[in-house]
Amino acid sequence: MPAVVRCWKQKSYFILQSIGCDDYLGSDKVIDKCGICGGDNTACKVVSGVFKHTLTNLGYHKIVEIPEGATKINITEMSKSNNYLALRSRSGRSIINGNWAIDRPGRYEGGGTMFTYKRPNEISSTAGESFLADGPTNEVLDVYMIHQQPNPGIHYEYIIPGDNVISPQLLAHRRPGKMPPFPITKHVLLPNKLMEKSVPLSSV
Repeated sequence: MPAVVRCWKQKSYFILQSIGCDDYLGSDKVIDKCGICGGDNTACKVVSGVFKHTLTNLGYHKIVEIPEGATKINITEMSKSNNYLALRSRSGRSIINGNWAIDRPGRYEGGGTMFTYKRPNEISSTAGESFLADGPTNEVLDVYMIHQQPNPGIHYEYIIPGDNVISPQLLAHRRPGKMPPFPITKHVLLPNKLMEKSVPLSSV
């Protein structure tokens, strides 16, 4: 309801009207979680889950696919570990922590959106790493875990349009430990979690 403000000096009333997401004065329409102006949150679906697979081999293991058109993306380790999250495009471009190099926390462009990569304080925090992005993505993206110690669990969540409901690809048909087609020339253990800058393969 519009607010009524009284101006005592002029002895008159002013009606303050807001502008809705449809750009009409006095409109009360807002953008729903699906990104639709005036929507009722039924035009999209929230996809979420936890990757809990037990892994044995060191290296990159695929966790989940983020489909084209996904918004409100959240990929988070459930607790701190010596593992790393990694992100690459379906076209093969490494976005975060690819090709055996560890990136600093920060913002990275990929799939038509901007991802915020967070790695909490190594000493004082027990929180795990995370990727966050508003979306929407303009291509399929693949999320990996660089496995070095037991998997603490990876929570994933994103929103997709209702007309394109896609079940997350959790690789149930693949045996844990199968390596993705990364251009790996050596199989090495990555540096510990204290590393704060990119580390190329040749230096480890």
